[in-house]
Amino acid sequence: MGDLKSRFIERFEAFASALDGLGRMALWALLSLLLLAVIAVYINPAKIGSYLWIVSKLSLAAVLGYCFDRAANPDARPSQLQGLEQSMAFSRRALLIAAALVSAGLMP
Repeated sequence: MGDLKSRFIERFEAFASALDGLGRMALWALLSLLLLAVIAVYINPAKIGSYLWIVSKLSLAAVLGYCFDRAANPDARPSQLQGLEQSMAFSRRALLIAAALVSAGLMP
């Protein structure tokens, strides 16, 4: 059992490192598409249009929240700050993205 677990972890790490060049969110995007395919084929194929609409709406909201933060605070990027300012900049960015996601989720 331990051997199976270690092989799975090795393969997952190799797969994640292969996707590392594509960006931070590539693995999550791939996992989301895989789950969407499972839902579409096995669980409820009639609702694939609804699922795609929700995923695209929330993805756009997350990108817009990030862009709002970059536009409103061009000199306060979290990667360029240190200490307390960095943690506050990360919190600010997360709150803006969360607010954009909530507002998009409440839209019909």
